Amino acid sequence: MGQPDELLWDSEPRTLIKHHIYRRYLDCWMGKVCQSFEYATIVDAFAGPGVYKDGLDGSPVVVAKGYLEHSHLERFKNLTVLCAEKREDRRDHLDGLLNGISRPAKLRLQVLEAGEALARHKELDAIAHQHGPSIPTLWILDPFDWAGVPFDLVKACLQRPRDEVLVTWFADELYRFCEHAPKQAAIDRHFGGSAWRAALEVRGEGPRKEALLKAYREGIERLSGSTFTESFSVASKNAHARYSLVFATHDMRGMTCFNQAKWRMDPHRGMSANEWKYGQPTLFDPEPDLSGLRGKLESLAGQARTFEYLVNQAQRLGFTEPQVRTTLTRMDEDGLAIRQSPVKSTTPWPAGSLIRFYAAAADNGLSLTKLSPSTFERVRPGH
Repeated sequence: MGQPDELLWDSEPRTLIKHHIYRRYLDCWMGKVCQSFEYATIVDAFAGPGVYKDGLDGSPVVVAKGYLEHSHLERFKNLTVLCAEKREDRRDHLDGLLNGISRPAKLRLQVLEAGEALARHKELDAIAHQHGPSIPTLWILDPFDWAGVPFDLVKACLQRPRDEVLVTWFADELYRFCEHAPKQAAIDRHFGGSAWRAALEVRGEGPRKEALLKAYREGIERLSGSTFTESFSVASKNAHARYSLVFATHDMRGMTCFNQAKWRMDPHRGMSANEWKYGQPTLFDPEPDLSGLRGKLESLAGQARTFEYLVNQAQRLGFTEPQVRTTLTRMDEDGLAIRQSPVKSTTPWPAGSLIRFYAAAADNGLSLTKLSPSTFERVRPGH
């Protein structure tokens, strides 16, 4: 949507979905960060007035309530929420709302003046990291249009080892303008280069949007060998992505939190929600589609890998640790995965375990279809 002229405007279905993702990610992020670090920061770089005309909370209030309503609040340490909004009337409205929220001294809510987010990044970064360069900082970049988040801003927000980014990525607008020559230089600035133009060879709205999103995420991941990304898309009536939330982090624990959030939003594929169907009851809960994870694990046939390695690889693919356990159990039932060590355990796939993978047909004549960890304790190499 374009930027509205009025002070407040009505929310849309996708706004609620976006805020649910924020809240679910923050529940995990705060649970990990606010108990472990003396200081942490969240920067809402496009904060708005704090509420919508129809009464829905704005993102700064969502963040504040996420902290205050957290089950571990008593153990939380200091969190600063920096809210940048360039329109004075919206800043004043937001400041009034936040001042009305009762809170402990360890939660600091600060409304800042703001120009363009990129131009003021150094100032925002200095405030965010006033207690040290390694302060965990989450940047929420949610502008009114794609031009508000040039790639250089995302790059700047990821320069420190504990910085993370949640950016709103405008699939509809980028798809609409990507073939419009006068817009392509600006799109280059949004993607951080011209590699996205390969997506112009892809036909069809859905496939091209996926190709553009893939190019955007790959551009972020190229910033360093330890930058990881994930995404969650919000679809409209035609089931194609209207926009996506792109998450970037340097820490696999961040991936754990985001993957948990997106699978809670979409229990079937962990990829998207439809803004016109979100929250509607269904007759049956869909089974998670773990075929991509299973395919990855099946590709390890003939190898042994630690459980931690498998979880790390699964998280890069957008899956969760419990889904690794579920998939290993199903592969064990099919004779394709066996716990090699420890030989005895009270749980099938304990931390630190080593899992060996087999192809569907064994070469040694021994059928593996009935083997399980308990069986493996009796049929060990050399016995």
